Amino acid sequence: MVRFLVGLFIFILSIFQAETLKAANQREGFEKDFQIVNHPEEFIPGWSGNELRASSSRIFQSSQGRNASKALAVQPISTFDGKVFIRLNPNMYENPKIQFWARAVRNGSGTRPAVVFYSFEKSLENDPSNWFRLGSENEFANEDQEFRKFEILLPEELSAEPEIFLKLEIRFGSGTGSCARFLMDDFEFGDIEEDLEAPKILRVRGYDNKTIELSFSEKLDPVFSQIQLNYLMGEKEPESAILRQDSLVYLSFEDALDHKGLFDLRVRQIADLEGNFLEDTLVNFTFFDPTNIPYKTLVINELMPAPRDGNDLPNVEYIELLHIGDYPVRVEGVQISNSRNTTTLGNFWLEPDSYTILAPTNQANQFLPFGSVIPVSSWPTLLNSGDRVQLSDRNGKEIDQVSYTTASWKGTEFSGGGYSLEVVNPFLRCDQSSFLLSSRSSFRGTPGQENSVFDLSPDLVKPELLAFEFLNEQTLVLTFSEPLQTLYFPNFLSFQEIIEIDSVGINSDEVTLFFQNPFPENNPVTLKIHGFQDCSGNELEEIEIIIIRPSEAQIGDVMINEVLFNSRTGSPKFVELINATNRYLELRDWKLANLDAQGKVNQVRAISDRSLVIPPKAQLAISTDTVQLKFDYPLSSMGLFHQINTLPSYPIAGGTVVLLAPSDELAESFRYSERLHHPLLRDTKGVSLERISLQTPASVMANWHSASGTMGYATPGIKNSQLIEEEFLGNIIQIDPEVFDPEGSNGNTFTSIRYELNEPGWVGTFRIYDMAGRIVAILAQNEILGTSGLYSWTGTNSNGGRVRTGYYILVADLFDLNGNVRQIKKTIIIAERL
Repeated sequence: MVRFLVGLFIFILSIFQAETLKAANQREGFEKDFQIVNHPEEFIPGWSGNELRASSSRIFQSSQGRNASKALAVQPISTFDGKVFIRLNPNMYENPKIQFWARAVRNGSGTRPAVVFYSFEKSLENDPSNWFRLGSENEFANEDQEFRKFEILLPEELSAEPEIFLKLEIRFGSGTGSCARFLMDDFEFGDIEEDLEAPKILRVRGYDNKTIELSFSEKLDPVFSQIQLNYLMGEKEPESAILRQDSLVYLSFEDALDHKGLFDLRVRQIADLEGNFLEDTLVNFTFFDPTNIPYKTLVINELMPAPRDGNDLPNVEYIELLHIGDYPVRVEGVQISNSRNTTTLGNFWLEPDSYTILAPTNQANQFLPFGSVIPVSSWPTLLNSGDRVQLSDRNGKEIDQVSYTTASWKGTEFSGGGYSLEVVNPFLRCDQSSFLLSSRSSFRGTPGQENSVFDLSPDLVKPELLAFEFLNEQTLVLTFSEPLQTLYFPNFLSFQEIIEIDSVGINSDEVTLFFQNPFPENNPVTLKIHGFQDCSGNELEEIEIIIIRPSEAQIGDVMINEVLFNSRTGSPKFVELINATNRYLELRDWKLANLDAQGKVNQVRAISDRSLVIPPKAQLAISTDTVQLKFDYPLSSMGLFHQINTLPSYPIAGGTVVLLAPSDELAESFRYSERLHHPLLRDTKGVSLERISLQTPASVMANWHSASGTMGYATPGIKNSQLIEEEFLGNIIQIDPEVFDPEGSNGNTFTSIRYELNEPGWVGTFRIYDMAGRIVAILAQNEILGTSGLYSWTGTNSNGGRVRTGYYILVADLFDLNGNVRQIKKTIIIAERL
């Protein structure tokens, strides 16, 4: 009994092994490269030919096979008929037969067909005894044909042979001129089962807003599949039915289909190539237009602007897209652009939750090991220094955009080290530019996979308003502390006064208001803001702010008011400007400069290329380090400051501060030197020069004086310590102050002597006398006077020494060319610390 069971097992095993062997048909798709050898050597296993070529002549490998594959090609000419020898093994199969696909391709304008004959022989040494023609004389006419399936039955007497040879001869047909080219593909020999199964519908999906795509389980009959009557959606037949790639049918309708609508599709009388018909089928499906790609459906998830040779990733730029939508999208016509170029993507499908790598066409294959790749022709080369990358749909509507600068990498070792820039949380529905980070992957990038910096940690911080500026009289920009969602409703912004908003634009952390009419100039208007949300949905708290549209500053409105040119070690220099008007002034595009050795304007530095408003009568200190400046002069820490990258060179030995209007017209200049400082100062390091009077030109040396020690020897951003504020009282000569201490124990360290005359042409001499009638100092000697002017006395004598405490007399002798003479005397008191 045991012996019987063992024998039965061996018998069954032998049958199974035999079935396994018979199932392996001999197939050839001609995808492997041909060896350029001639018969009897084989150019691919089991195949040889009488003359193989690497070029498109004789017998060669063609790229015009089925479905864009490769194929065997033979080109007959008057002196050459192609001969192909195929080794077959019939005894491995029960009912073997031959099946292949073939067609003709036009070659020139001749009328000769390629005539194909075949025969079977047991040996290559035997000459064919019987030739059989494949099809008619013009089966392969000189024209571009579609592939057709051919079958050749094996003669019964050869079916048990262990090895035979099929010989094909492709001959130069009759006619005139050139001959057709013959192509063969998908050759198969063995037990070929007859196809009795009807095609099945595998998938129905949208293709565009009027077209759906049907995918079938096998190749379809090209006639039945393109009959419009065979399809009915609801009560409508399609306008067209087109078969592509053998098993895909595209149905186009007259009207656009409802996006996300439910549809019933009836399909009937669809046959495969063997004549098997699909039973009448009803398909229910939801239609999604894959070309409808809403904002943030595709996210620019990663950028590689500056790849580097020697890293693990290819030395190729790439852009990674992440599809976070809920239905497949088709990106044909989608545009990818940067600041300089725009290109269009080809016909590719992206599935939800999938990553796709965009790369230049000629280098895209290098990313195949990393995931799905879309080759992009005319690649928009990304700028290493910074760029803006935008993805737009076929109608130009933005899908996503990301901007970056060298600062986005957070360090030169990353910006120059071949690191990609990755998005932290791709599900935030706003501009991700400020959230980009350098990749943390050891590969320095993560193309085709989750980002190394991926983080869904919640953001609980509410956005805040940081600043506002007017771009012009009808455009206001509000800048917030972080990017905002683009969601906007009219009640988010409201003015207490009648201000009509025409439209609102949201871009990252900026909200731009466009007004229907010019915004009132220098008129405070209250704006209430609320409702705006950041990327995580945190809502801005309701706030009210005063909006003022400043006037454009004119020459004479803004003046040089204070200069620190000899700063302490580690402390920055500064130039202070003052608004001499009662209006808010715009300083955008105003400039500071100096003069070169030839007296020409040099080293021009823009104060600000964005809005910079200075309030009425306010002072603005401009420096390269405002934090340090406030630390060094704490009494001025509450003043107005503005930081710029570099100041023009203002040497300690002396130089000229130049103020230029936006038109580059000279607004004012001040030639400074150490000699303008108070003569009693032992060390002028860290001591600024302050302007005494705005009514007196900056070019008048007496209009500048050392800042008071009681204010820390400089007053950046606040009122000058030595400023003359009183209006002229109408007297010819006015002293201010009448009492002062040259040592600066309290108040001014000098006195100002101002004069005002009713007409020009006067000549004057100004002397200081002590109570004994001795001359102490001469301020002016026979100087031609203007209608107004200023002198100062620092409480020192002609030798630069400090005078004693007590009373002194200013004597001003004035005369004109008409012989008029006047002498004016004023008392000045020198005080000292008690």
